[in-house]
Amino acid sequence: MSIAQLASDQRSALLVSRSAVIANPLFDAIVGAGAANNKAACQIAAQIEEDLICKGWPTGMLYGSEAQLVARFQVCKVVVREGVRILESRGTARMRRGPNGGLIVLAPTVPVLLEAIHRYVTSLRRTALQGHICRSLLRLVRTRMREQQRGRSTSVLPELVDELLAATDRFAESGPQGYVKRGAAAEMARSRAEQVFRLLMRDLGDEIVEDQRLGSELDLCDRYGADRSALRQAVRVLEFEGIAVSTAGRGKGLMRQIPDPAAVCRLINCYFASAKVSPSDAMDLYQLLSSEAVSIAARNATGTDRMRLEAAQRDLMRSGPRVAFGLMQEAEDSQFDILDEPLIDILLRCTKSYSTWSSSLRDPESEKVGEIYRAETLKVIAAILRQDPEEAASAQCLKVERLHKLI
Repeated sequence: MSIAQLASDQRSALLVSRSAVIANPLFDAIVGAGAANNKAACQIAAQIEEDLICKGWPTGMLYGSEAQLVARFQVCKVVVREGVRILESRGTARMRRGPNGGLIVLAPTVPVLLEAIHRYVTSLRRTALQGHICRSLLRLVRTRMREQQRGRSTSVLPELVDELLAATDRFAESGPQGYVKRGAAAEMARSRAEQVFRLLMRDLGDEIVEDQRLGSELDLCDRYGADRSALRQAVRVLEFEGIAVSTAGRGKGLMRQIPDPAAVCRLINCYFASAKVSPSDAMDLYQLLSSEAVSIAARNATGTDRMRLEAAQRDLMRSGPRVAFGLMQEAEDSQFDILDEPLIDILLRCTKSYSTWSSSLRDPESEKVGEIYRAETLKVIAAILRQDPEEAASAQCLKVERLHKLI
């Protein structure tokens, strides 16, 4: 039996083990996660990271031995090792070998974070990023954050914005290859699986080609001189980040795909939790980012953008107090897609979603959320359609304040 088949057979047992973890559908709704990756190793990695966020990210804690993880998730050692490799590639945990070994919780570093963001941004089908909008928005937000930080407790968020701004400056000067220095997470590249992962990323390139197929498992093992175990671990990292998917069958294999933002948003949330960022500070950053974003949207909306906004407006007006989260997502996208800046989109999603881990409210379609969301979002959309940047920013600030109090 192949490893892929074995992982498939173990999914039902894994889902049973996941029932003990408090689900957070509100996070999935905010970040716009697509269909969940059904590979067992990917589910294990996601569950461990979510569990650690909820626990306040206990850096240095021994999460469990390999045998304990096998027993907990009811899967074989091979699947656990694939899940652990995903965590190691993200800098969120490391397996320590030996009698007193086990999975050690790590604090994700900024270089690892920047490299993951770089992979996501350059893996999208966008060869002509506007860039200048992103840079000007980040500069304005950085200035306002520094003003707000005077006399307050320190936070890592201004430094993170500085790092992101430096990365966008490198992108403007050197293109995608200058967006973030390659090899920023070189300390995690010691394993053969991580080396194969980087070779796969190199061959996939920075732009999606329709129906791009890299090859079968045997083809890739031969190409990279790797054994199946190392290759499968590398492929699981790609699948976890949504960059590619492996399918069995003749003429199939490893295929490139458009990633959804869930994995990179979760990683940024891991970083926030490990750095002890408060939900209020993250929401303050979201308020700054989103208010400036809708202000830009009000100035830059084209005729096509306005048609999409009007459609979202009509759908919200027809909806009841329980607004479907798919409609919420479309309403948000109709505003922020006007900027066409994937980095800003990621920052909006991750800062907005961070407080959901500490909230008792997890239902994205609850009447409480729906009533506030519907009323305040209609005000924002109306201001954008009137091409009133100041009113749009003001309405967005009020919307964030009301939702933050609830969540």
